[in-house]
Amino acid sequence: MKYSLASSAAIAVLLHLALFAVLYFNLDLTPEPPKEKEKPLIHATMVDYESLPAQKEARRKAALEAKRKAEEEARRKAEAEARKKAEAEAKKRAEAEAKKKAEAEAKRKAEEEARRQAEAEARRKAEEQARAEAAQKAAQEEARKQAELALRKAEEAKKKAEEEAKKKAEADAKKKAEAEAKKKAEADAKKKAEEEARKKAEAKKKAEEEAKKKAEAEAKKKAEEEAKKKAEAEAKKKAEEEAKKKAEAEAKKKAEAEAKRKAEEEAKRKAREKSLEDDILGSLDGPGNSQGASGNNAQLEMAQRYGMTVKSIIEDSWHVEKAMNGKTVNLTVKISVNGSISGQTCTGDSRVCQTVIQALERIHSFPPPPKECSDCRVIHFKMTPQI
Repeated sequence: MKYSLASSAAIAVLLHLALFAVLYFNLDLTPEPPKEKEKPLIHATMVDYESLPAQKEARRKAALEAKRKAEEEARRKAEAEARKKAEAEAKKRAEAEAKKKAEAEAKRKAEEEARRQAEAEARRKAEEQARAEAAQKAAQEEARKQAELALRKAEEAKKKAEEEAKKKAEADAKKKAEAEAKKKAEADAKKKAEEEARKKAEAKKKAEEEAKKKAEAEAKKKAEEEAKKKAEAEAKKKAEEEAKKKAEAEAKKKAEAEAKRKAEEEAKRKAREKSLEDDILGSLDGPGNSQGASGNNAQLEMAQRYGMTVKSIIEDSWHVEKAMNGKTVNLTVKISVNGSISGQTCTGDSRVCQTVIQALERIHSFPPPPKECSDCRVIHFKMTPQI
């Protein structure tokens, strides 16, 4: 139960008045012992007058203690009421603060929503305004076009009316002039007719002469153009034939030169092969061989001589460039028993090696190595372009 401050004060006042009455009238608030059932006997009560002051003091103390307890109870109740009231006030303030915060948040959300709605509305209005402006602009453009069209039509109508009026005026003037000149024309008609006939005859003659001259000129021009085209076609044909003959002659000359070069290379190769065979056979049939010379020296000399022949053949077919001058590569060539190239490796400058391999591809084969020369199957030597 909740009490207000006024109620608490009234209760406290009443308690104080009750205590005051007890003290003033010296009331005994101690409970009386239960009365025994009356008997038909007479009892006498002894009163000790000396103990009355003590009893009175005890009652006073009891009243003061009751007053103190009542005041303490009233104070506790007042404090409890104050606490309850403070808690209620705090709760009320908290609820008010929460309500205020909720209202503020709701207000913020409402403002945010209103702002979004306002922005959306502004965008919508801007779009509608843009569409309206575009429509207005289109309408203005259409109105301008219609106005221009109407103006053109009005100008055309005005021009047409003016032309018709002019034509009518001219027709009226002509009719009037004809009417006025009719009389004079009749008088001059014969003379005029004769003059007209003469002029007409002269004009006809002149036109015929001009037409004749024009036809002759056109025929002459056409003949000249045809002659020119024919001459150009013949000249072109002749030039093409000469160019064709020249190209065939150059191709023939080039083919003959290439055939001659190949024949010379083939002759050189055969001569080298023949020389190599003679050298090898000479070394095999020489006195050193018949006398049982050292086999290692004979093999070495035979391999060196065969290697020099192979190197010479490669150099004859080697196309050397200026940029390769002085660049050395190490070449290894494997030769089968019939002289065909069975393999090759080259280390060093890549471009030099590429040209050496191309030369080996053009050569295809060397003179067969001597059967007695086991070292002639694999030739190792260095190649250095010199220009």
